[in-house]
Amino acid sequence: MPKTLQSRKRQVVRDAIYDAAIELFAKRGFDETTVEEVAEAAGISRRSFFRYFESKDDLLALNTVNIGEALCETVKSCPVRMSPFEMVRETIRTGVKFTESQKHTHQVIEIAQRSPSASQAHLSRLMDVHNHLAVAFAAQLKTPARDYLTPYLLAGISQLVMNGATGSWYLSKSKDLSAEANKAILALTHLFCDESTASTERVDAVAKKAAPAATVAKRPVKKK
Repeated sequence: MPKTLQSRKRQVVRDAIYDAAIELFAKRGFDETTVEEVAEAAGISRRSFFRYFESKDDLLALNTVNIGEALCETVKSCPVRMSPFEMVRETIRTGVKFTESQKHTHQVIEIAQRSPSASQAHLSRLMDVHNHLAVAFAAQLKTPARDYLTPYLLAGISQLVMNGATGSWYLSKSKDLSAEANKAILALTHLFCDESTASTERVDAVAKKAAPAATVAKRPVKKK
């Protein structure tokens, strides 16, 4: 559904507050920066700040909330024919593209690393994203209400791989987050792949391919 003019204006203001806050948090520290200072840097009043954000924690976690919405929309738009693993892979790729498009990703990670309270604010929103994502998986897979385990695991795996890829990308100072995500997906595949089963399947495939030739081969005629 297209956004209204009012909602677009609201988003512009929220983004301006967020940009100003991240710069202050990175320079002065999350705990040391006050709401008043953020409001002043964004060119609004303290009262106006609370029209857009409930707290500094809420503000810092804006991107986490936004990425959660993007992930849920991806799951909802997955074709019915997709397997759960394919849905997870598509969800991860969406998350990576969103993360790459954000200009403050490195700064937010550094802020969370320097401040336990900032880290806690981030983690608390991740739990919310996990729960919403699990609901999206359950709806898309038409999972029975009593079977919450499967969608919960799918949501957790999606987030785990994304977080692993993002952490590796940040620590290695790589410029390509997509490449790190592909590595993480490949690692996940290897971890959950039964090599013995895979070997058996390859042997069966070779046997089936050779079977027609064996069937049409003429048997030697016994002489009476």
